[in-house]
Amino acid sequence: MALSINPAILIGFCFALARTSSWAIVCPPFNSKAIPVRIRVGFAVAISFVIAERLAPANVDLSITSLVGGLLRQALAGIAVGMLVLILFSAIQAAGELIDLQVGFSLGGVMDPMSGNMAAPIGRLHQLLAIAILFSINGHVLVVRGFLRSVDASPTATLDLGELAQQAVRMVSMMTAAAIEIALPVLAALFATEVVLGLLGKAAPQLNVLVLGFALKSLVAFTLLGTTLVLLPETASSLLGKAVRGGLQVFGG
Repeated sequence: MALSINPAILIGFCFALARTSSWAIVCPPFNSKAIPVRIRVGFAVAISFVIAERLAPANVDLSITSLVGGLLRQALAGIAVGMLVLILFSAIQAAGELIDLQVGFSLGGVMDPMSGNMAAPIGRLHQLLAIAILFSINGHVLVVRGFLRSVDASPTATLDLGELAQQAVRMVSMMTAAAIEIALPVLAALFATEVVLGLLGKAAPQLNVLVLGFALKSLVAFTLLGTTLVLLPETASSLLGKAVRGGLQVFGG
C-alpha cells in the first residue's frame, strides 16, 4: 500500500515548523528553560500540523532558492511576533531590576539557570511572578491566538519592515514607561530614604551611613514591594494585549 503525500502540504508543514519553532524560541512564556526542550518541540510540531494547510503554497516550487527563501521568511516572521511580545513583557522584570539597582541588590546578582544571565533577587521574583500571572490569566492562550491570527493575516510571511521598526521602537518605549510606573512607589520611597540618610549623615557623622543605609533601604524595599505586586496582574494583561496587537499590525492584521 503506497502512501501518497501532497507536496504542497509537506512544504506548508516545513514552513509552519520554521515559523512556529522560531516564535516559540523567542516568545514568553514558551521561551523559558523551565519548559523541557522535548515539550517545546512537541508544542511547535502540534501547531505546525494545524497551520500546515494554511501555509501550503498554491504553486509548488521545489527549487532550493524558493524553499530556503520561504523558510527564512517564515522564521523571520515568527521571530518578529515573538520579539514584540518579549520586549513588552520584559517590563515587569525591568521594574524589579530598577528596584534592585536602587537598593544595591544588583551588586550581588547570581546566575539565573532559566535564562543563563545574571539576575538580582527582586528582578528574578518579578520574572517568576510574571510567568505565573501569564498562565493564571490565560495569557498563553492569547499569545497562541495572536500567533495564529498572524498566520491568517500573512501566510506568505510578508513583513512590513517599516511597521516592524516602528512597532519595535514603540514597544521599547512602552516597556520603559511601564517598568518605571510599576517600580515608582518603591523608587520614590527609596529616594526619600536616601535624603533622610544624607541628612542623618550630616547630623551625626559618627554613624556608619553606608551600613545603616543598606539595611534601611532593604527594609523599605521589602515593606513596599507589595505595592508593585498588586499592579502586576493588570499590567501583564494590558501589556500582553498591546504586544499581540502590535505583532498583528506588522502583517497588516
